[in-house]
Amino acid sequence: MRRHDNDIGGPRLRVRRDNQPHLYRKRRFKRRELRGRNAAPHEPNIHLDGDQPHYHKTRRIKWTSVLKWSAIALVIILLVVFIWGYVWLKSKEGKMRVQGVDEALDSKKSGKPVTTLVMGVDKGSVPGETESRTDIMMLVSVNPANNKAAVISIPRDTRVKIAGQSGYSKINAAHAFGGTKLAIQTVKDFTGLDINHYVEIDFVGFKAIVDAIGGVKMHVDVAINDKYAGNVPAGDVVLTGDQALALVRARHDVQSVPAGDLDRIKNQRKFLQAMLSSVSHVRNPFKAIKLVDVASKNIKTDLSFTEMLSLGRRLQGAGKGNLTMTTAPGTPKVMNGVWYYLVDMPEFQSMLDTFKTRQVVDTKSEGQSSSSSSVRASISVVLLNGTGTAGLAVSVASELQKDGFSSVRTGNSESKYSKTTIYYADDNSSKAGIVAADLAGVQEPMIESSDAITSKQNSDVVVVLGTDYAKP
Repeated sequence: MRRHDNDIGGPRLRVRRDNQPHLYRKRRFKRRELRGRNAAPHEPNIHLDGDQPHYHKTRRIKWTSVLKWSAIALVIILLVVFIWGYVWLKSKEGKMRVQGVDEALDSKKSGKPVTTLVMGVDKGSVPGETESRTDIMMLVSVNPANNKAAVISIPRDTRVKIAGQSGYSKINAAHAFGGTKLAIQTVKDFTGLDINHYVEIDFVGFKAIVDAIGGVKMHVDVAINDKYAGNVPAGDVVLTGDQALALVRARHDVQSVPAGDLDRIKNQRKFLQAMLSSVSHVRNPFKAIKLVDVASKNIKTDLSFTEMLSLGRRLQGAGKGNLTMTTAPGTPKVMNGVWYYLVDMPEFQSMLDTFKTRQVVDTKSEGQSSSSSSVRASISVVLLNGTGTAGLAVSVASELQKDGFSSVRTGNSESKYSKTTIYYADDNSSKAGIVAADLAGVQEPMIESSDAITSKQNSDVVVVLGTDYAKP
C-alpha cells in the first residue's frame, strides 16, 4: 500500500486496495491496560469512517450454574433408572404368581407373627418324571416385633389326611394330587396354623439358582457319597448346583446321613442358611440382575423380592439366638403296608403353641432317628430275586451293606414278582420301614405282614425284588 502525507501535516492517508483513501492515526496502547479487565486505549481511536475497535472481555465459567444443571440431569437419570428397575422387578414378580393359590392363604395382621410355608418340590430331578411331590416342607414363623423366628420341618412321609382323598396318605402326595394350593391346605388342616405366605421351588430351579449365585459356600462335616443322590466333598467348599442338590437329597449314605431322612432334613436347613448368606453377599449388579431373572423363572411365591430378602435375613439368625429350628416329633412305622412317619400329636401341639406365640421351638426333642447305623446293623434281611434278572439281589445286598445292614442274605424267589414286596413279622413293622427307606430302586414298595414268610426265611425282614425295581 502507498502512503501520502497531506499538506497540513494532519493525519496521513492510506490508500486501500479499493482505491478509496482512509484516514488513520497511529495509536499506542499500554500493554498492561490491554491485558486488564477494563483495559482502554491510551489515546482515543480516530477512525474517520466511524468504525471503532472492539474490546472483548474474558468470560468466566459460572460453576454454580454448571453444578446445578448437572445435579438436575443426574436426578432425572436416577429417576428414570429407578422407574425402569421398579417396573422390571414387578414384571419378574408377576411371573412367580400361581393363580388361585391366594385363596388358600390367610391374611396377615399388623404387628402379628407371620407364617410362611417353604416347599421344595421333587420334580425334574429324575428324567421323565411327571409327579411333583414335596420333598421339603418347612414352616417358618417370624415375629416382626422382636425379629425372632422359628422353623419346623415336616418329614415328607408324615401320615395325614388329604382333602378329596380317602383314608390316609403321605403329606408329600398332596402336591401331586392338587398342586400348590392343596399342599398348603393340607398343612393348614394338619397343624391348625394360619399360613400367610408360601415359597415353592423345584429341584431343577434349585440348581439354576445356586449356579446363578456363583455357588454356595458352606462347611460339610462328613463327605457324602450317595450313589443315587451324588457326591459332596467334606470341609469348607463352594457347592455347585449339582453338589447342592446331592446334599439336600442324600439319605442312602450311612456315614454322612445315618438317620436317613431326618438327617437329610438337617442338611436341608443347614444348606438353606448357607444359600441365604451367599445371596445376601451379592454385590455385583449384573450378578444380582441375573439372579432375579433366574429366580423369577424357578420360584413360585406370593412374596415380593424385598419380602423374600427380609425372610432370608431372619433365617440367618441362628448364631445370634434369634432362630430355633427342629423337626416335628414322631417315629417311623409301617401301617397297612405303607411306610409312614407318625407324628406325636400331643408333643407336636405343644411345639406349635410356642411356635406361633413366641417363635420358639424345642430343639432337644430332635434326637437321632431309630434308623441309625446301629439299628440297621441289628436288622437281619433276606433279599430274594423275583425278576429273573441275574445278579440283581446280590447288587442290592451290596448297597444295603454299605448303608449299615450287616446281616444280609440273598436268594431267588419261587415265583416272579411284578412289584417289589417287603414282608415283616407283626412286631417288626418299624424294621421293615427302615429297609424300605433304603431301597433306592423303588419309590413305593408293597409292605405286608407275614409271620409265615419271615419265619421260613428266619429273618426280621424279607424283601422280594419285583420287575419295578430299578437296577443299581
